[in-house]
Amino acid sequence: MPAPITTLYDEVRYPSGLSSQTHPDQLATMATLFGMRPARVDRCRVLALGCSDGSNLIAIAYGLLQSQFVGIDLAARAIVYGKATIEALGLKSITSHRLDLRDTPSDLSRFDFIIALGRYSWCQRKYTTKC
Repeated sequence: MPAPITTLYDEVRYPSGLSSQTHPDQLATMATLFGMRPARVDRCRVLALGCSDGSNLIAIAYGLLQSQFVGIDLAARAIVYGKATIEALGLKSITSHRLDLRDTPSDLSRFDFIIALGRYSWCQRKYTTKC
């Protein structure tokens, strides 16, 4: 088995915060406006890719106790910090995992909403010429 990838985010803590546009209420509203039939927000399943310490997901989970939340990030330090916060708050509806997105298990299940803050812009920047 290959050694785990370490990232700069394990050495320098990435600033995380709240993002109201990722709340399932907002996502469900947009989905409805585009003609979709989203899951009930009060009983949905949410996946956050690149969740950092999970502060955004934790804030959402705190208000939607009947929903289920899963966070994935490559930075071990951020995941450890997030798990400590989840435990301190006594939240049972949220889990976080240190995973490379390429190694996400196929049996992780289905989700009603998937949050991927920053992923597109960071990938895009990596493959473009100098700004």
